[in-house]
Amino acid sequence: MDDKRTERSAFESTQEVFGSWLKTYEETFGKLLKAPTVGPTREKLEKTMQGVPYFANYYASWMDTNINFQSVAVEAMRKTQEKVAAESPANYRDYYDIWLETYSDTFKEFLKSGHFAADIGKFVSNLMDVEQFNKEMLESNFLKPMNLPTKSEIDEIYKEIYLLKKKVRELTKQVKDLTAAK
Repeated sequence: MDDKRTERSAFESTQEVFGSWLKTYEETFGKLLKAPTVGPTREKLEKTMQGVPYFANYYASWMDTNINFQSVAVEAMRKTQEKVAAESPANYRDYYDIWLETYSDTFKEFLKSGHFAADIGKFVSNLMDVEQFNKEMLESNFLKPMNLPTKSEIDEIYKEIYLLKKKVRELTKQVKDLTAAK
């Protein structure tokens, strides 16, 4: 019973530290980000600062995911200890089999849950927001000033080439049809 309290206490302290971090971020750095920028690099700084919430959300969802996996691992460890106490394995191989089965079953159950799906969905969504922001920053701060093509410009060129090839095929077919008709 004391072990369960210790495990729960460790898990709750992890959540408490993370919650405290999130609250501190919102009350300090979060407010700082809302301050107006000045100077010659104002526009770039404003664009850069717009990305900080994306990174904070990504970090928060990453921590939530880690906390959830930590709680599942603690639960699997507790179940393993209970099974080992009840079955008293004769050798290391028997203990390993109990451990493997218990952890596999516990994690399978968690991975099939709607909570896990929602958690991973939120995590991936935040990751995509960060990646999109990074792409936009790369294009606006590095590619455009260096007069290098961006992905969207290259995509437009590929589309134009595709349409031109399609038109050439159509015209070639029309020419063949007209010369065959003569």
